[in-house]
Amino acid sequence: MGTSKMGDQEETSPEKKEEVENVENPEVVADGNEAVPVEDEEEEIPLMDLSSYFVKPDQFEGIHILDEKFEKVAGAPNFRQLPGFPIFGTGQPTEAGMLEILKRAKAGRDNAKVIWFTVRQEPVVYVNGAPYAPRAPDALHAHMETKLDKAELASVCAHLANVLKKRLKNSEDGTIKVHKDKNYAENPMERSDLEEIVKVESIKDLESVYKECAEQSGVNLVVVNVPVVEDQASSSGKTFDNIINNLKDEPASTPCVFSCQMGRGRTTLGMVVACLLKEIQLTEDLKKMNEMNLVSSETLKDLLYEKFERVTYEPVEDEDPLCKGEFEVIKQLCEALPGGSEAKRKLDIILDKCGSPPKGVGLQNLRECIIETKWKYDVASEDKQMAYKIMIINFIERYFYLICFAKYSLDFAPSGYPKTFDSWIKDSPELVQMATDGKDKLEWSRTVDASKLEQLKEIMADPNYKDNLSALIRTIYDFAYLTYADLPRGQIKNNSMKKLAATTLMDILPQELADKITK
Repeated sequence: MGTSKMGDQEETSPEKKEEVENVENPEVVADGNEAVPVEDEEEEIPLMDLSSYFVKPDQFEGIHILDEKFEKVAGAPNFRQLPGFPIFGTGQPTEAGMLEILKRAKAGRDNAKVIWFTVRQEPVVYVNGAPYAPRAPDALHAHMETKLDKAELASVCAHLANVLKKRLKNSEDGTIKVHKDKNYAENPMERSDLEEIVKVESIKDLESVYKECAEQSGVNLVVVNVPVVEDQASSSGKTFDNIINNLKDEPASTPCVFSCQMGRGRTTLGMVVACLLKEIQLTEDLKKMNEMNLVSSETLKDLLYEKFERVTYEPVEDEDPLCKGEFEVIKQLCEALPGGSEAKRKLDIILDKCGSPPKGVGLQNLRECIIETKWKYDVASEDKQMAYKIMIINFIERYFYLICFAKYSLDFAPSGYPKTFDSWIKDSPELVQMATDGKDKLEWSRTVDASKLEQLKEIMADPNYKDNLSALIRTIYDFAYLTYADLPRGQIKNNSMKKLAATTLMDILPQELADKITK
């Protein structure tokens, strides 16, 4: 029989099997079976009042963006396993999806221990076996930032379930209203909201779902809440320490699952941290075997290379330095932090493994996403650029602190983490200041080289410039191509060149003509 625990070793509250009555016929549900009556419950004053909040389904059309060459698990969007490690990542699964994940994680072992890290802040409720999350009426496209600990979050999840049960009780047809995005878009400013009606068969709080799935799959499930803000990893090391504290005394073979809404950035962050910890743990175990003459030094070297260092993809020739994470603040960090370059090298290998194909098996490379988002910023309209800019700055800061964490782990993991990462960071205020000052130091706009711009202006100054207009436009496109020579071929590069060409043309046109065009 499986068991479920919330947090480190804290027992969950008793299971709350709460099937919702069919309003049209309180004694019978849709399939004709007897329904469990809904009783009025006296609820304590909630830590967070969600009675006015809308709920949105976690899963949406197009949520599964994992490369099609990987197996798709029903109900578990973007589910994947890191090759060579018992580390799994997923979007928030349905009840059936969660059950399948636990069965895979246990790998046939009876009552195997599985640690499930939920790396999201938002409360979750299950309606008809599918996950939903609350959204503020004035911020439908923004994740809630709760800062709740595991017990508080469980309480708020139970409160959310009660809110929906009350709405169901007050409905006349056994339905509730939910909201969803018309189409998913990475930039929140490109999303639009739709309201839908859902016929309700069951409503369950998150803790009940964990417990039921643990019992049905026969695993010893430990659930750990690691609240992470979307796209961020701030100077607070408590997020990293939380994962460390739950893995450092476990065998490297203990399976761990990371989940957030989509299974993308926050889940990848957790998988990266776990991979680094387990890699160091396995390395130390192999070194001890070498000291005991159980493994030769040459075999040890080969094992470490094959397991942790070998690259399984074809390296890109003349790769953009920014794709390799060579931002000014990162270069400054590697120069200032002893061992920083080695920490970056070690981290980058793991980021590639956890990232998108062809380098990895995931959704997002936490290093390459910085410049990829910058390319989107370059071609976005001004009203949408701010959202991309915030994402880019957060991505750079996250990468900065991941390198710091890699350095910390390499130093302190072998001795059992006698010092927390949070205290290590606090003892290094110069690193925090470096990240704060340098995270937005990026080329936010591109222009044609000044000397080339002068050349174009000279052509425009010719009284017969109209006769040379076609050659002029061709020259502008050539200069734009040279300016974006570092971008890979594709729509983003084409749009960037067109935008720069249009801006450059406006810069060199006679003022009278430019004014007419502007009007």
